[in-house]
Amino acid sequence: MNIELWNALNRSDLPVQNVGLSWLQRKNIQLDILRLDLLHHEISGNKWYKQKGHLEHAFAHGYSTALSFGGAWSNHIHALAASGHHLGFSTIGVIRGERAENLSLTLQDAERLGMRLHFVSRKDYREKHTEEFQNQLLADLGVSASDVWIVPEGGSGALGVKGCEDILPAGRINPTDYQQIWLAAGTGATTAGVIRSAPESVEIHGVAVLKGADWMAGDVAQHLPEGRTGWQIETEYHCGGYGKTTPDLLSFIRFFEEESGIPLDPVYTGKMMLGLFDAVNTGAVPEGSRILAIHTGGLQGARGYVF
Repeated sequence: MNIELWNALNRSDLPVQNVGLSWLQRKNIQLDILRLDLLHHEISGNKWYKQKGHLEHAFAHGYSTALSFGGAWSNHIHALAASGHHLGFSTIGVIRGERAENLSLTLQDAERLGMRLHFVSRKDYREKHTEEFQNQLLADLGVSASDVWIVPEGGSGALGVKGCEDILPAGRINPTDYQQIWLAAGTGATTAGVIRSAPESVEIHGVAVLKGADWMAGDVAQHLPEGRTGWQIETEYHCGGYGKTTPDLLSFIRFFEEESGIPLDPVYTGKMMLGLFDAVNTGAVPEGSRILAIHTGGLQGARGYVF
């Protein structure tokens, strides 16, 4: 394994950028952005932190290959392929749907980085969590369960949550310097890890990026001490569903980038920042607050959009 890179990925000097935007200044609100997107040119954002616990477990128990699941534009698949390439282990990506004649840029990158891609039907993909499916999958791939560590889709689960406890320390963040912390939420694992690393006095807002995410709060709560308060899942900013956009979202992303110079993606960070923008304008964020937003990366996925 590339120990030098492993240590670099676990450093604690990621940039925390203050942005003085007009819509914040009107309410005397300070906004800092933790730039996880600057962690590495290919192993970017929160996906590293969700993976690292799984990889530590895999290495400690002698697994040579990491296998996981995702779609054609999956940030998780992209980051896992990059981790395998740069750190020195084999990777397999089980991809939802039939193989297209022209692969997405994400999957082209994954293959370039050495990941073995295996496509399954959408019907079969829905069974990916079952023991029967996984046993058949390994048989189809011709690999042994003793060699392959299976990482849940998105890098979620207890090991993913544990890795995300290191996100705030990565920027040497003292959570009590802020009244609120905002971040995008797909599975809720990153949100759970951040909640576990902050005191209850700091409000944590996870912005769900998919439609019908009322289940997410329950999933997050499973990883927290019973009765833990000071957090919530915002479910009104999905813009039609996972990977969906609206003209207002795309316009906001352009506006934000022009004013701040910070790129956002329309799947995760754009929706998170749109939610924060709305909360500021409606008074849900009190005037005079100091806010931290976590830029969770995902910019490679923005290549699938025109805006």
